[in-house]
Amino acid sequence: MNANLPDRAKGYVASARLIVTCLLVTAVSASLATAGPLTAEERSLANQINSLFRRAAQQVAPAVVSLQISKNTGNGQSMPVGLGSGCIIDKAGYVITNNHVVEDTDKITVHLADGRKFDAIETATDPATDLAVVRFDPGEEELPVAAFGDSKQLQVGDFVLAIGNPFGLDQTVTSGIVSYLGRQTHILGEWGLEDFIQTDAAINRGNSGGPLVNLYGEVIGVNSNILTPTGQSAGYGFAVPSAQAQRVAKLLIEEKTVKRGWLGIEMNELADVRAIPEDLLTSRYYKLTEDALAQLKAIPQDKVGVLVIGVVDESPAAQAGIQPIDLILKIDNQPIQTSQAIQQIIANKKPGEKVSVTLYRQQEELQREVTLGDRGAARKEILSQKQPPRLEPKTMPDPFRLPPAPYGQADGPTLGVKVFKLTPNDAERYGYDSDTEGIVIAYVGPDTLADQAGLAVGDIILQVDGEDIESTRQLKAIIQKADLKNKGITLTLKNLKGQRDVVVKANAD
Repeated sequence: MNANLPDRAKGYVASARLIVTCLLVTAVSASLATAGPLTAEERSLANQINSLFRRAAQQVAPAVVSLQISKNTGNGQSMPVGLGSGCIIDKAGYVITNNHVVEDTDKITVHLADGRKFDAIETATDPATDLAVVRFDPGEEELPVAAFGDSKQLQVGDFVLAIGNPFGLDQTVTSGIVSYLGRQTHILGEWGLEDFIQTDAAINRGNSGGPLVNLYGEVIGVNSNILTPTGQSAGYGFAVPSAQAQRVAKLLIEEKTVKRGWLGIEMNELADVRAIPEDLLTSRYYKLTEDALAQLKAIPQDKVGVLVIGVVDESPAAQAGIQPIDLILKIDNQPIQTSQAIQQIIANKKPGEKVSVTLYRQQEELQREVTLGDRGAARKEILSQKQPPRLEPKTMPDPFRLPPAPYGQADGPTLGVKVFKLTPNDAERYGYDSDTEGIVIAYVGPDTLADQAGLAVGDIILQVDGEDIESTRQLKAIIQKADLKNKGITLTLKNLKGQRDVVVKANAD
């Protein structure tokens, strides 16, 4: 990293904010008087603003790469199936990108901004943060390298740029602001670690893995996903903060994996639990006993912390004596207010490390020392036992993760949609009543059979060839067995306009 850049850039950004304010005031004043050309002073101000954005883009753009994703077709050949973005972070040929861009991939080709291209020789991934590091061998060739900035210094309202390859349009730069910090979308599932930077800089398919850049010309995030009902940018983009990305990238480069600590509790913010009706707390969903409910009510109103709802058997927390309805006040003497804070603290420690946990239990403060377990091993064990969590997480449908830009069709006809089972929140987002049930289409691939047949995001699939559809697994099994090329299928769909039948069949050619 250029040691002179931050100090110099801080002056630029401070000036930018002042310049923007001055320019707006000047422009408003000028518009009241005349609609003529800008004055020399106004042009100077505009040039200074342009210069700031240009410099920021020019600092990083040479290190932004396009990733061509290919898979084997089964006959010894490789077919391109998608495009993503990445950013060179080390002269040895290391590129940071998203896990969802490179997972389940047979070949990755790295295309540099200057036209050079290299085949990746190594990939290390971290699904919990949706990050990955791809390595190629540059030989004796020099590489442009982007510098990381400090995402902890970001503030809502700061200017940012997103650079990547949306829809295959390489070296595309969009601008916006930081619109939220620490956002959790739940797109990474129950075991995901989310602390996203939210931005309104346009991010689309193909931007995945590209950098989010501040006006210092530093990478302060790795673009990961979007929230949209259409599959295209609707002004809600999310990036992994550089503080997290740097740590994960370092571990992936040095150790090829990321090992994290594990506590073994189910938790929720105290204020949120207090807002839940008592009959629900004692239902089979939360399973609080009458004694536990009484203990919860006895916690003083001025206490702030995270409530332990459940403890996994034989977990580090259980072995340290942590119990349900314990209120976690501090970890390693750091005050705790959110579940996300606990998750981040524990995830940043390694298996075998010890942490001190301050608890409030039945009018007493207690100290417990916990030797952390291995999060990865615990995940495998719990999933293998197929034990559903007591607190089911809110889930974002898989299509809301930003997929790689389509590059080509897989061998043989496929339907070309992504679907999920509606929840009340998701139903309202698509315009339906909250009690609407069914399997909804959340993504339609361009030029796929579904696209050609007129299927649309928000359509609910009721039946396939007269068979009622009740789960995504059932739908997938039917589609996989269907002869889309010769016979086709008939889908019964429902949307806000009504119900209709659609025949989906591959063209004869």
